[in-house]
Amino acid sequence: MTTSNDFVVACAQQRIVRDVETNKSKALSLVKRAIQVDAKIVVLPEASNTGLIAENYQNAGNAEEELDLILKLSDRKNILIIAGVVEKERDRLYNSVCLIYRGDIVGKYRKILPFPLTNEREYFTPGKEIGVFETPFGNVGILVCYEIRFPELSRTLMKKGADIIAVPAEFPSVRIEHWKTLIRARAIENQLYVIASNCVDDTGRYKGHSAIIDPYGNVLNEAGELQEIIFAGISLDQVEECRKKHPFLEDLENVEKVI
Repeated sequence: MTTSNDFVVACAQQRIVRDVETNKSKALSLVKRAIQVDAKIVVLPEASNTGLIAENYQNAGNAEEELDLILKLSDRKNILIIAGVVEKERDRLYNSVCLIYRGDIVGKYRKILPFPLTNEREYFTPGKEIGVFETPFGNVGILVCYEIRFPELSRTLMKKGADIIAVPAEFPSVRIEHWKTLIRARAIENQLYVIASNCVDDTGRYKGHSAIIDPYGNVLNEAGELQEIIFAGISLDQVEECRKKHPFLEDLENVEKVI
């Protein structure tokens, strides 16, 4: 694919409610806003259709059904939409992330590590594969929420060629300082961009602080604690520039010799 190296990206910090149709409408409106400013990538939170609300799972359809409004909107639009979605396939539920481009789902990642402190493991079948997706706007890897706690996963994405790691999340406010630290750490240690989209809600359990972080660990933009969409200009050339200027990743071979 031909890659444009300089463009705008967006985090859609969606307010999650108990009504699925309202959630879908909110997600759609945030994507429309990203299109209006000509963003090339927009990242929605984890489970943007149902939230992590068990009573909403029973009526979940497949990914195409759950994301039908966004799929229609994206047709003929030059934007990559990365959407967390609860989907059902062959009577199994998955906590998935779909990459949508020009009306099609061009990639899908299923969360490998359901969160152990809630009921995710009771409902979701874990994914089995981590991968990097080639897109018109660079190579994109996906981690979902809790998975940012495992540097091994982000390191694997970097080794597979990721320029960007997108992180759809429902990360609770009680550990929001962990969130801020971990997403910066993943950018710094792998010298790549992180686009981390957290949700908010009406209860105060989720308070956002979505962020866009560059390969040096600089926070280019950070959201507050309400529904909003944030933007930042990025340059994929900066990934290579950072790695040449600070060739720390070259020592991974030496690290691997002693561990």
